[in-house]
Amino acid sequence: MKKIVLNIGFLLCMSFMAKGQAGSLSLEEAISIGLKNNFSIQIANNDSKIAENNNTLGNAGFLPSLNLNSGAKKSITSTNTEDMLGVKTESPNQQTSNYNLGASLDWTLFNGFGMFIKKERLGSLQMLQQTATRATIENTVSEIVISYFAVVQLKNLLQVLQNAIDFSNSRYELTRKKLQIGSTSELAFLKSSTDLNADSAAFLRQKVALNNAKAKLKAMLVMETAADFDVSSTIQFNQLLDYANLKDALFSSNSQINLAKQSFDIALLDYRLTHAPKYPQVAFFTDYAYNYSKYNWGSTAINQNSGPVFGLNLSIPVFDGFNKSRVSTNARIEAESNKLSYQQVLVNMESTLWQIYNEYRNDLKLVTLETANLEVARHTAKISFEKFRIGEMSDYELRQIQLSELEAENSLLTAQFQAKKSETELLRLSGKLIEDKKSK
Repeated sequence: MKKIVLNIGFLLCMSFMAKGQAGSLSLEEAISIGLKNNFSIQIANNDSKIAENNNTLGNAGFLPSLNLNSGAKKSITSTNTEDMLGVKTESPNQQTSNYNLGASLDWTLFNGFGMFIKKERLGSLQMLQQTATRATIENTVSEIVISYFAVVQLKNLLQVLQNAIDFSNSRYELTRKKLQIGSTSELAFLKSSTDLNADSAAFLRQKVALNNAKAKLKAMLVMETAADFDVSSTIQFNQLLDYANLKDALFSSNSQINLAKQSFDIALLDYRLTHAPKYPQVAFFTDYAYNYSKYNWGSTAINQNSGPVFGLNLSIPVFDGFNKSRVSTNARIEAESNKLSYQQVLVNMESTLWQIYNEYRNDLKLVTLETANLEVARHTAKISFEKFRIGEMSDYELRQIQLSELEAENSLLTAQFQAKKSETELLRLSGKLIEDKKSK
């Protein structure tokens, strides 16, 4: 059985995985916990174990079946007879004791190569379930990664709103002092107070959203609901992913494509299996029986016999109303449908990869653009507050500039999160999110 481990080189930078802070949860730790605790992964692993247990020679029909049987019986009868002359005969309490012991063995020697095809099919089913388990792990890890960075995004946005409160509080204090010396109106003071309260309310709403996002992540990791943790404040990206490499990996490592291909292979085996009943069937059988009977009536006191019986059964199919041909034809059509489904998955996966790759490149461009835009917005807000302090800018203009900065902060965080989602999905589609390593 293979162990599936994270391809950490694709997911994180070493600086991002630094540990040591009490109460902190790194992405690597979150995924490690999820791989161990997530219920979907545990169920998928159990399904793989069942498929592995089913892949045996006995289940394929190679091995004989052996049965032992025994029994004991005792009968007590009373017989009264009267012949034609009127002579009566009474035989009370006639006892018969019977004991038997036997063993039987049945072994199919040839069934039209069906047992060989079935063993191959069991192996293919085991591989299919392993691929399905891998797909479950990939999907779960992808969900954990996205949920983790959703928490990071909301945490950073909470800090942005805290900075907005600090900015509005500075404006409020400055306006209050100006009101005391008569250099501003009461209306300006009231507006600064209202804006401060609005920013504080937005902060509280954002805190609830952050806690809810943490609760969602904790559910995936099967962590205590009341447990709290901190996450990194940074969303980092890999170097620009190459489309050609992603496409090559898609066709070789994508779980959905592999599942479709393996389903097609199993359908071909099912078609081959329908030909097995068309061949003669040969089976060997042998029995060994021991019987012991004891009587307290009649001329025989004990009857005992034992011995083996063995032989061959030969069954040759002649005519069954064309049912075997019908089943075989349906299996061939089913295999053709599976082939078409496989081809459809290939086309759909390639199209999906191309679309997400375009979104990914656009998201990275947006991150660069929004980063530059935020630098300008922050600088503008800093200059504007100084102008407001010396009376060269109105409170309304300052508020609009502050809101523009908040919008720029939010746009950058959204662009970073979307880019990370696109990157994670590309890695999942190409099978690079996790990798197989044989256990040592």
